[in-house]
Amino acid sequence: MARISEIPIQATMKINTSSKELLFSTIRISNKGLGTVGTGFFAHAFVGDELVVPLIVTNKHVLEGTDQIILGFLAKSPETGEPRYGERRDIAISGDAWIGHPDPQVDIAVIPISKIINTISDLFYKTIPTALMEFTEEEIFIDAVEEITFIGYPSGHQDPFHLTPITRRGISATPIEMPFGGKKIFLVDGSIFGGSSGSPVFLLNEGTYRSGPTNVTTGNRMVLVGIIAASIQQVTDEPVVANHVPHVALARELDLGIVFNRHAILETIDTCLAKMGQRRVSKVN
Repeated sequence: MARISEIPIQATMKINTSSKELLFSTIRISNKGLGTVGTGFFAHAFVGDELVVPLIVTNKHVLEGTDQIILGFLAKSPETGEPRYGERRDIAISGDAWIGHPDPQVDIAVIPISKIINTISDLFYKTIPTALMEFTEEEIFIDAVEEITFIGYPSGHQDPFHLTPITRRGISATPIEMPFGGKKIFLVDGSIFGGSSGSPVFLLNEGTYRSGPTNVTTGNRMVLVGIIAASIQQVTDEPVVANHVPHVALARELDLGIVFNRHAILETIDTCLAKMGQRRVSKVN
């Protein structure tokens, strides 16, 4: 007879806050060719007044080197529309069913998923509107140092019983809106492990947040500022980027991660839409 502490407890959770919705905005991606796991996140772009295109955003290196990719969706109850925790729907797609950023140095890729969600009804997910990336410095104040939240599957880990992802926090190590080294990236100070590649990075504040150089606002702020791509290791006198390797060793000395910024994400989405004969329409209120 199992002890009480060993009996799994099935949770019920009302998905009634932005934070809770974010738990269902990511997807576990398995690369069958390399035997590795990465993260992707659901997004949608408006291409008309009512027409939206659903997508999965991840890194190129999460998808490369295989002829089959497995998308691990969480199942949905057809009766209630709620998630069926612990039940995964693995969807196999072709290894070339994605479109990458045109710059080979920008490690972002997009998977169109309209056909999947239109033919399989019991998939539970929450998509992130591109509007969360469509803002100016005047609309959203971003300081030189910000607390960041990222969600994914570090080293392939997730809640093994409910199949929900892992949420982590850190800080921006370089200014988010200042391209580090002249590239479309910034650095974060946080524990970035293999499997975290493709994790969305948010500014997520609930209660109060700084809305200007001397202003503090009461309320909530949630914007998507980037996507994790790699970690940095100090192996010589200069940092070496551990790039294009889904499972890289964490640099204990530095604890730094490379994040491609929101502009690079939007460029990749626009490239994908253009190949589909569509154009993104801004829906910022």
